Amino acid sequence: MHTRQTSESLSSWDNFRVFLEITKAGSFSSAAKRLHSTQPTISRRIQSLEQRLGVRLFDRVPSGVVLTAGGEKVLETVRYVEESLTKTEKRVLGADQRLKGSVRISLTDGLANFLLMPRLSHFQEEYPNISLEFRCSTEPVDVLSMESDLSIQYRKPESPDLVAVKLGTLHAVPWASLHYLKRFGTPSTPKELCDHRLMDHEVYHLHRRNYDTWLALLDAARQPRHWTNSSVALLNAAQNGAGVTLLPTFLCSFAEGIVPLALGLRTRCGIWLTYHPDIRRTARIRAVIEWIKGLFDQESWPWFRDEFNPPKLSTTERSST
Repeated sequence: MHTRQTSESLSSWDNFRVFLEITKAGSFSSAAKRLHSTQPTISRRIQSLEQRLGVRLFDRVPSGVVLTAGGEKVLETVRYVEESLTKTEKRVLGADQRLKGSVRISLTDGLANFLLMPRLSHFQEEYPNISLEFRCSTEPVDVLSMESDLSIQYRKPESPDLVAVKLGTLHAVPWASLHYLKRFGTPSTPKELCDHRLMDHEVYHLHRRNYDTWLALLDAARQPRHWTNSSVALLNAAQNGAGVTLLPTFLCSFAEGIVPLALGLRTRCGIWLTYHPDIRRTARIRAVIEWIKGLFDQESWPWFRDEFNPPKLSTTERSST
């Protein structure tokens, strides 16, 4: 009997977490995306919670959902419970001085696959008892609510309650495969890109101020364009001749089959490591923070400096190679 009651209580709290996520996201579909779930599952969760509480929590509107009066009361209580749980978790984490356990890192799939994952074995050798959980998304998570321990993102958080460490600057330029350029010609000016197939990425739109020049070219392009939210997919498409795409300059250290185009067109944005100050006292968190900082060492990786460092090889040099 006790086991069943505990199970039901845990299930109810999961539903409350879904409820909280919907209030943050503004719609069932957005919440499902953030929770890596589906809209029907989210809807069933809320329906179950409404039946248990005996109150309707949301009203549907054209832009998504809004809280009902009953939902507002529930939100106040749930936020209080969440804050209490978060404070408890931070106190426990802060007292843990063992180099053992898991650390959750939220970041884009590009940084995960191109920078962190290739160097994961070195971390394992130094810290064999720490396990890392990489949660890849283009949208930053709520570190204050402990959705993740560490977050690497392209926008400095506004909250004064978070620690924000600038890891470097991400510079990006247009790239294309040699096969594509041989078939369709090499553009010599940004304007000529409008006659080429251009690739689109979700991150350009989430950080419009950093990518306004490229977005303007996408809007002016006369050829159909392809869209993705995966940097790995974007690189793969470029390597296989799908079109011209905007990619980070540091790819020159390992990417094969593509060349940077010297068009005088480049974008930049900051790379920020963020976390709650309370968890910095945890030994395994400190170890991971120092490891991440080392990955962005600007002596070894000059492409992360604030000033622009062009990719190693020009189009002509890479072609001759």
